[in-house]
Amino acid sequence: ARREGSPLSLAYIHIMPRLLVALLGLLLGQSAAYTLGAVRACAPIRRAEHVTMGSTSLRTGDMVTVISGDDKGTTAKLLAIDLKKGKVLVEGVNVRTKHVKPMKEGETGSLLKKEVSIAISNVKLSDEQPAPAEEAEAA
Repeated sequence: ARREGSPLSLAYIHIMPRLLVALLGLLLGQSAAYTLGAVRACAPIRRAEHVTMGSTSLRTGDMVTVISGDDKGTTAKLLAIDLKKGKVLVEGVNVRTKHVKPMKEGETGSLLKKEVSIAISNVKLSDEQPAPAEEAEAA
């Protein structure tokens, strides 16, 4: 039988009782053969659930189009990129509402709306680019 994992991943608590039973059997002179077997107590080590991206052609500030999901077809500005998680934050896309309780007496609660990241595979670089600030002010 093939044993997976390192010796450190084998449980010490399962080895000791079997060793004691084997020694006790030998002391009592029982004829049955006792074997010491190690039992895995932890789950096998799994690979990472997602593959990290090395690089992307997207940059913060680019105009992107959402190609999948509830906001499909929306073109907006890219606010942040997380290559390790494979997520992007797009302005006005995937907006969630959080109910904020009042912290002090006399204060009222409020609703806080903020964008939540979406998978980087759900966006593409848009053809239209944002106008520079100087040109927008002159017009």
